Amino acid sequence: MKRVTLSFIIALSYFSPASALTLCIEPLGSFIWTPTKPAVPWCVNEWNNTHTCADWEIQSYYSDLENYQWEVDRFVRKLNDYVESAVEYAKCRAKEVE
Repeated sequence: MKRVTLSFIIALSYFSPASALTLCIEPLGSFIWTPTKPAVPWCVNEWNNTHTCADWEIQSYYSDLENYQWEVDRFVRKLNDYVESAVEYAKCRAKEVE
């Protein structure tokens, strides 16, 4: 009985209270959607830097570009959040094995 109790105490000493209560949650990056740049309207001649577009087509393209920029900013924020979560996860896992 004495030997079992000593073995149990030694086994418990390997686990600190802090590591016993931590839960490492792996970050998920698959939800991050990559924005797609809008296509240049057919009426724009990029080679000559001219266009034959109606005003509404140009305004629509500019609106699409603004929306794309907003999506890119959001994408970068989500990537940065993912990186921060991944760092925290790695630190948590490292504490588990200490």
